Amino acid sequence: MKMKSLIGMGGIAALGLAATAFVSPALANGGDFFNELSESWGSNADTGTPFFGWVRDTKGKPIARAIVTATVVGGVDGQAVTIISDNLGHYKIPGLGKEINAKNILIECAKAGYRTMAQDRRVLRTMPKAPIEVDCKMQASTPVS
Repeated sequence: MKMKSLIGMGGIAALGLAATAFVSPALANGGDFFNELSESWGSNADTGTPFFGWVRDTKGKPIARAIVTATVVGGVDGQAVTIISDNLGHYKIPGLGKEINAKNILIECAKAGYRTMAQDRRVLRTMPKAPIEVDCKMQASTPVS
């Protein structure tokens, strides 16, 4: 028994276009996340500059549950925040205080079985109090025999 299609090829294409109108694109290097953070830039006056970024392997695959630590270099003991990246390797660290210069904050990434290979730090210089993106690139370490 043959059934008639209620939606032709043109209808399927129209449904596809309508569906894409409701889905926001995910941009590379946290572009959509950066826009989300930009909404709170003005509220950073009391909390300081927030940091965000990605923890990925050398092939660009996300590393979930990596430990990311922001430490104030030369600061008082205990001036650090540690969080864990999500399943996409993404993290967000709130500001550590308005009196702390963002240049004095060191971001470190760690994960058992990996070692840090490189780190990219992107600062939007045209906007004060803008979040700073710090991406960590990690490589699987070889076991010691």
